[in-house]
Amino acid sequence: MRRSVAFTALALSGVLLAGCSTSPANDAAPETSAPTTAADPTAIVDIRVGLEPTSLDVTTTSGAGLVQVMRGNVYQGLVGLTEDRTIVPALATEWDISEDGLTYTFTVRDGVVFHDGTPMTMDDVVASLTAASADDSKNPDAKRMTGVVSVTATDDSTVQIVLAERDINFLETLTTGAGYIVSQTSTVDLASATNGTGPYTLGQWNRGATLSLEPFADYWGDAPSNGGVVFHYIADEATAATALRGGELDVLVGASPETTELFAADDAFQVAEGESTSWMTLGFNHTVESLQDQRVREAIRRSIDKTELIEVLGGQALEVGTITVPSDTWHVDATDTAAFDTAEAKKLLKEAGYEDLELTLTVSNTYDTIITEFIAAELAEVGIDVTIETVEFATWLEDVFTNKKFEMTMVLHVDPATATYYANPNYYWSYDNAEVQGLIADARTALTEDERDEAMRDAVTLVAEDSASDWLYSPKNIIVAGSDVAGFAVDRNSTNFPVSGITIAE
Repeated sequence: MRRSVAFTALALSGVLLAGCSTSPANDAAPETSAPTTAADPTAIVDIRVGLEPTSLDVTTTSGAGLVQVMRGNVYQGLVGLTEDRTIVPALATEWDISEDGLTYTFTVRDGVVFHDGTPMTMDDVVASLTAASADDSKNPDAKRMTGVVSVTATDDSTVQIVLAERDINFLETLTTGAGYIVSQTSTVDLASATNGTGPYTLGQWNRGATLSLEPFADYWGDAPSNGGVVFHYIADEATAATALRGGELDVLVGASPETTELFAADDAFQVAEGESTSWMTLGFNHTVESLQDQRVREAIRRSIDKTELIEVLGGQALEVGTITVPSDTWHVDATDTAAFDTAEAKKLLKEAGYEDLELTLTVSNTYDTIITEFIAAELAEVGIDVTIETVEFATWLEDVFTNKKFEMTMVLHVDPATATYYANPNYYWSYDNAEVQGLIADARTALTEDERDEAMRDAVTLVAEDSASDWLYSPKNIIVAGSDVAGFAVDRNSTNFPVSGITIAE
């Protein structure tokens, strides 16, 4: 932890973590540690996180690295999301949902200004939501806004959104990038700068090293409890552990088993395990002829021993079997849908006529090569020759995620809504299953959460039985921090990591 003399001094190495609360979006911090001395409001919090954003433009850019830094910290929507997934007021003070579930009416907060000092207007609200839901929208979360029929300002402080059909998840959608309100008059280059309404402005982005956030003096809500935050992009675990012990880092997110063991018995540090909504997914391109055959996909799944893979990786992960984790309200145990069985895998490949199959596995260089090498070795045992193609993450986004130029790929999905993307044939997998689409539609239009969860359970079970992808494991979310740090989010913090409530003791 460092002490800030001035916010402009944040540039290279300070970092800050935030917490969450119950009512407005960024006010409260989760209970983590409990330092016995008072917090230093000028302290800068240094945090090691995972992927670095490829761009800062939240209206066009995908990636958990961008979401983790920007959501609620720099950009905001009409509503916000707490760590326990409660919807809370943000740029709207209140809202009403019509009895048929089709019309949402929001009272927009007065006195909000963008970081460039210009007031947020109703035109900004209407234009932002209209653009995000347009047919030609490039917003990465636009796929969640397809049901929007109209966005209209009915007076100087009220905006009304009309949907084509009921969407039980619509308020949560408005907390994603699709719901961010951005200035319509700003000339800021959003790829390298920001102009949001949140409690922090962008300090400095040193590509490949750090990204700092500074408190915004004219923020409409409560001021952050710290003097700023610096996100550090340190890929090497040993380097990160050394930085934590040396005081250059305050919080280390996504700790490895080795790092966890190193600090677990040291009273100067705390180790926390939070809920994780993430799946290391082996994605199949369903336009590839061999992978259109369910028997081939199931054979691939049965060829990979997930238990051994998790052991190889140090044990900090769960077997899942489909696109759900135990903390999901619609969780099902699907680990037996394609259990490890090489004899059955060979039988399926023979039946499908693919006893000598060649496939390319395209993967970002951000992942440990031990995983892809393990997969290739396992598949070789059943006669599948895998060529591993390693690329930069930006290239992966362009070639695989956007242009769908791949056969197999591997990526860590962290979006809690990922299960619903199996109903979208335009998503990068090109998976097209009418029955799954119907179940996901039933879930979205459900009248109650119980009805939604029942439909979701059926959908994720069917996705598993069809071997739409393989889900290698769900990593545990381990955070190591100094014992003087409090208020950092521990659950699902790869996509919702508010940092304004993080404190460091004096």
